[in-house]
Amino acid sequence: MMEWVGAIGLVGAALVTGVFTVVASRFRRELTVRGDANTVRMQGLVEDVSEVKADVKEVRKDFHRHLEWHASVTGCPVSAGDP
Repeated sequence: MMEWVGAIGLVGAALVTGVFTVVASRFRRELTVRGDANTVRMQGLVEDVSEVKADVKEVRKDFHRHLEWHASVTGCPVSAGDP
């Protein structure tokens, strides 16, 4: 009788391990696919942020040029600390 208990325990452990391995493998594949998709999305966001950063820098230059124009018209100096 003890031999049967040991054999049943061994088979049960093998079944649990096999099921766990299959489930873990499926999750790993799903996470890899999702990770790849998220990488593509993140790269798109990086490009968008870079474009916005360039636009903001251009607006800042235009703003300073505009402030300098006002200063030339009104005679008020523009300090380096102005936005």
